[in-house]
Amino acid sequence: MLTTAIMRQMWPHAPATTVNAIVSTCQDVFAEYQINSPLRVAHFMAQISHECGLGTIVREDMNYRAQRISEIFGYDKAKQRWVHSARVTDAEAAQLAHNPKGLAERVYGLGNPPKAKELGNTRPGDGYLFRGNGMLQLTGGGSHRRIGSLTGFDLYNHPEMLEDAGTSFRVAAAEFKALGAMPYADRDDVTGVTLKVNGGRNGLAQRTVLLAKWKEALPGVEEPVQRPRGAPEPADKALSQSKIMQGATVTGGLTLLGTGAQVAQYAQTTSDAVTTAKGAADNMVNVVQTVKPFLGLAPSVWVGVAIGCGVAALIGCGYVMWQRYLKLRDQGV
Repeated sequence: MLTTAIMRQMWPHAPATTVNAIVSTCQDVFAEYQINSPLRVAHFMAQISHECGLGTIVREDMNYRAQRISEIFGYDKAKQRWVHSARVTDAEAAQLAHNPKGLAERVYGLGNPPKAKELGNTRPGDGYLFRGNGMLQLTGGGSHRRIGSLTGFDLYNHPEMLEDAGTSFRVAAAEFKALGAMPYADRDDVTGVTLKVNGGRNGLAQRTVLLAKWKEALPGVEEPVQRPRGAPEPADKALSQSKIMQGATVTGGLTLLGTGAQVAQYAQTTSDAVTTAKGAADNMVNVVQTVKPFLGLAPSVWVGVAIGCGVAALIGCGYVMWQRYLKLRDQGV
């Protein structure tokens, strides 16, 4: 599914070794981790494209200037809120500028205890050692240990293994599945996929743009039909519109007409009986016209209606036969 031409189109600045590793392993990797539809591939590739800078980033750099540190880990003055649990002040940002190890320890390591616990960074230096790594920027000692055990790579003791493009691609696919992103990809929900992969909405706009580009580049991508937000669930088809009900109505009508014909034939020797049968037939037409507005009733209601009609038909037949008997008795037959 991923060809050299497609990869070169989408990742124009990626090293040739990275492109070749993906093209040569993608079929096996996608089969192993159930990334087995064009839509799933599009979502997966959009996410790793964002995380690894279209194949140009292996490890998170952390070599930021002060302003960028404040934007990522500090206080958003426009929105009046902290954007990261580290809550790095402007003064700290100035001190941590261009200090990758110090910044990683402050935001991912023991300098940020809640985040360190969340990421499984338990030792001094783990923040930098287990910073964003590989094509899906695996972060934290806990994730390195967990995803490593799923793939058979000792990533906890050797995080540098993700510098190999083939290994990194396979680990990214394993992580994508383990994070539970697949159902959201099937629904074409880029926000849901991003929340699973990133833990937030960081870079959502770019991820959305990349997804659109991957959908164009990959053959066979079919987007699921989306209902408008807030739209009610589609109503069940009215019973009168179903083929089963239409067939049952026709069959029932023919049966009733056949029954009426037999009654009329049986009673044709007397004008009174014919008149009675004709009146019954006219009544049947009136009944049909009356019930037309109710053809959208629930099936359980129609069961009762069907039973009632059957009983009414039997009573009508019995009445005609009783009238015929009385007539013949009066004539001395």
